[in-house]
Amino acid sequence: MIDTEILLDAFRDQELLTPLSAGSNLVDLAQAIGRLCGVEGLEVSPEASNIATDIGDADHIALVLVDGMGMNMVESLPDNSFLRRHLRDELRTVFPSTTAVALTSLTTAQWPAVHGVTGWWTHLPDLGSAATVLQYTARSDDRDLLSRGIDPERSFPVKSIWALIPRDVTVIAPDKLAGSVYSKYFSGGRATVGYRSLSDGVDKTIERTRATSEKTFTYLYLPQVDSLAHLHGITRPEVKRALAQVNSEIERLHAAVASRTRVIVTADHGFLDAPAPRRHTLRPTRELMPLLRFPPSGDARVTYFHTWDWARDRVRRHIHRKFGDRFVVIDTEDAIAVGLFGPEYPTDEVAERFGDVMSISIGPDILEYNVKRGPGRMLRMNSHHSGLSPDEMRIPLVVA
Repeated sequence: MIDTEILLDAFRDQELLTPLSAGSNLVDLAQAIGRLCGVEGLEVSPEASNIATDIGDADHIALVLVDGMGMNMVESLPDNSFLRRHLRDELRTVFPSTTAVALTSLTTAQWPAVHGVTGWWTHLPDLGSAATVLQYTARSDDRDLLSRGIDPERSFPVKSIWALIPRDVTVIAPDKLAGSVYSKYFSGGRATVGYRSLSDGVDKTIERTRATSEKTFTYLYLPQVDSLAHLHGITRPEVKRALAQVNSEIERLHAAVASRTRVIVTADHGFLDAPAPRRHTLRPTRELMPLLRFPPSGDARVTYFHTWDWARDRVRRHIHRKFGDRFVVIDTEDAIAVGLFGPEYPTDEVAERFGDVMSISIGPDILEYNVKRGPGRMLRMNSHHSGLSPDEMRIPLVVA
């Protein structure tokens, strides 16, 4: 209870933000887009209804998701920049504030407690271990899950509502992502087009809107800012240049299609830099592993532990002994009760993915479970997301 109270105090002081903070969120935006695109029978929140009214109907809707572009990045742009001029609102993203979770909420219009994707590494009961769901591989050996007979329909139990959109729908993403298992799921089986560069992706979006008289919905995914922020940290010139280029290319997109198209821009999460002393490794020691039913899963700033019933307090003590007060360690039931994964309670099947106990960073610290020698991949990155800090949770809503 002490750690839960620490977390609640941080929410009250707004040092950390919940996805259900006052205002609108990414799920509201997903529901609003579904309504605008004509999905029948879709339940929407009052906030989603307001967003839909604010965006307004249009024959062509282009949704651009700039991976990693939190509000702090948008606020760093000049006042006269395109994204600043057309900034309509600030949203909260989902928790964990990470791509796999947020994109699944975007395409299903559901909270993580419902759709069951819990982080970069999601525990899949069918696998008995964690999977890197965006790559659709097992975390333990990077083996493709299809070759293990793991059915994507069970891995992603909530279907994409984009399959139900009565419009011409196309997803435009980098060549290396188009056609992947997750992309097929995310798109709802609709057309997916690959691109080679940022400008090529924008060109394809422009061409598509100009080429048809039918009503369309186009989704353009831009990962460039995210990749560089992970590598360098968000204040570095390389990231600022990439952000400026994204701003210019979205402005070019709007200028080319504005007479026929509503352009919506948002993000999946923001970033918070993690200096080297704030990056930690969790090892599969003889002290820890007998306490667990399965290996840990999660993300940089949240780790899920599937414990034996008698071992919860011992796991809690182990994490605090190793890492002090950098992480709170709470029962998953408490996290669900305070709405970290949305306002709804998960089914038993989805709840099993979250485990029994979870650690959450209350600052820039990250924690990577690593069975191999040497530093893991996350420890070599300068900036991360998946936590509850304002820098990670605040995302923009741009409407032009």
